[in-house]
Amino acid sequence: MTRLTICIPTRNRQSYAMDAVRHMLASGRDDFEILLGDNSDDPEPLADFVSQTADPRLRLLSPEEKPLSMQDNWERLPPHCRGEWISIIGDDDYLDPELCEALRVTGKRVPQADAFTWGRSYFVWPEARTHREITKIPTGSHLMHMDKKDLMRRMFFWEGAKDRPSCSFGIYHGALKKDLLERIRTTFSNRYFEHPNADYESICKTVMLAEMCIYWERPLSVFGTCSHSNSAGLRDPKVGLERIKAIREENQGVIEAENFPFPIELGITASVAHTIEWFKQRYGIELNGWEEGFIKACAGDCETVADQARFNEKKAAYAAAIKAWGGPKAVKMFNPVYRYRSDIPKFMGHAEGHLNFDMAIGGAQGAAEFYNMIDAMMFPVKLLESRLDQG
Repeated sequence: MTRLTICIPTRNRQSYAMDAVRHMLASGRDDFEILLGDNSDDPEPLADFVSQTADPRLRLLSPEEKPLSMQDNWERLPPHCRGEWISIIGDDDYLDPELCEALRVTGKRVPQADAFTWGRSYFVWPEARTHREITKIPTGSHLMHMDKKDLMRRMFFWEGAKDRPSCSFGIYHGALKKDLLERIRTTFSNRYFEHPNADYESICKTVMLAEMCIYWERPLSVFGTCSHSNSAGLRDPKVGLERIKAIREENQGVIEAENFPFPIELGITASVAHTIEWFKQRYGIELNGWEEGFIKACAGDCETVADQARFNEKKAAYAAAIKAWGGPKAVKMFNPVYRYRSDIPKFMGHAEGHLNFDMAIGGAQGAAEFYNMIDAMMFPVKLLESRLDQG
């Protein structure tokens, strides 16, 4: 039985995808498979790699005649998945095949569960770092049922958001049952993925249709950032503009919701908001009362900026967009504060359920190596069932 299909869509970053695959296939488990969705200009590197690896747990979808948009490359993956559950990660990320054990235990305890996600961990590849990086991992290990109403408030009403919604129940660094994914397709325009921001679109659709959402505090994957990734644009404004330009070109220039005057170039909050507003507009969903939470997230986006001049520029741009959208009353709710202090060392240690530490610790050279290091610090996956039995 194939419990899980791990999908890795990739475009011209073959070496990162290969690194992730090699480490995953080192697992002795036989209840998962890896499906590579190659969208690269040159098909040979991954074709040769898959052929030489000769592992039945690894399969490849070769490039089409012309490069696909990101969402179209994602779209072609689910029909080829053999797993009961499906997850998608980036090629510079890593996912532990021991997720299969967590899914097995969850299915045994909560058979109706159809959406599963876990705690977050982040790693910037050494070649993408320009300074010392402090990362953090959650140290809890509770397995929890998440109330759908709470998830709706988090996603669509921006409740508790810092700079983006605090809801992670989608297919990207999450796992969805294949039958849920099929319900998503048949409910929403006969497609799994429609929007260029496919990960947040997936969260919108999952929150709407999932029957039972289960969250495990323990991280099971790593969000990687290499110098060529889209997430690198969150760290460097110039890189961000280049990534947005490329996405516009592959989507015929249209990636925003209508009548929503927040340029996606402003930052992650504006980008995610356009995805949510696009979803609501496309499917006739009207909601009231989310505006204040969104405005607070806009302020949070500004407060992530370390450079004072860049902070002022971003604050002014968000304020202009908020005024154009909601008028002076809305602007009064927008109060970002410049908080960066270069004279205070970044905190390292345990606080608020997270361990904060130097990302370079252990000398990890990639996302998989980083995961192997933090895996030794965390609650063992293999003990999940026995812990639940004791509880």
